[in-house]
Amino acid sequence: MKCFKSFVAIIVLLSGAFFHSSAQNQNVRYDEKDPSIFYDVVTHVRNSSHLPMNELVTEIALHLLGTPYVAATLEHEPEMLTINMRETDCILFVEMCIALAITAKDAHPSFEDYCNHIREFRYRDGKVDGYTSRIHYTSEWIIQNSDRGYMKEFTSDLGEPLNQTFSYMSTHSDSYKQLKDYPDLIREIRNVERVLNESGPYYFIPQDKIKECESQIRNGDIICFRSNVEGLDISHVALAYWDKGELKFIHASFKEKKVVIDRQTIADYAKNGIRVVRLN
Repeated sequence: MKCFKSFVAIIVLLSGAFFHSSAQNQNVRYDEKDPSIFYDVVTHVRNSSHLPMNELVTEIALHLLGTPYVAATLEHEPEMLTINMRETDCILFVEMCIALAITAKDAHPSFEDYCNHIREFRYRDGKVDGYTSRIHYTSEWIIQNSDRGYMKEFTSDLGEPLNQTFSYMSTHSDSYKQLKDYPDLIREIRNVERVLNESGPYYFIPQDKIKECESQIRNGDIICFRSNVEGLDISHVALAYWDKGELKFIHASFKEKKVVIDRQTIADYAKNGIRVVRLN
């Protein structure tokens, strides 16, 4: 694999071409176009890799504007690490930008290392072991990656306590093809929810308080839009972006069907309030 990485790097740097591999490698599912997109991004930010993480992530997000929005790109069986840089949803877009930034800071960024970073973000303890090993609740994603030193939620510094509970997946198991008719897996999800229920306290910034707090939010901060559905924590995820003095956000938009800088400000969009996470 190291020889393959070196071969690819030489081709990309010297000729701009890329060797298209098969769709699966070492339990990773991806399309032959994905490595090319990866090397396009790291080449684009090569002279910016010294920037702080939040600014580097923002530059990458702006480079990926227009990427098509497609839901459920991970819902393939059997469960394995799925890499899709050609299309994305909201949380996968944020995850992709962060993993790209981390990899771009390496002396010799490689697609293999990028895949490993995605695995560590997306799966509990970085281990792929069936559907329930994938992190499904954004709160758990924040907790795991805060423990790993990549980010820190600072909503408690700006907001107020939130009575957050977790139960949606286990009580709506018929909505998930991987859970339906599998009571053992539902029990595993219920155990995850129990741990999250015990992992508080949780905080949020109500919509009417965002304006007075927004000066504390930087480009590249992760904005988690709170859900009003019982048992579900977050309904949407984006990256903060200051645009001509207004605090907007970059996200994979269901409405626009692509990655955009939203026309609305965060304060206007966040009907149920937000949580804010900063990259280290």
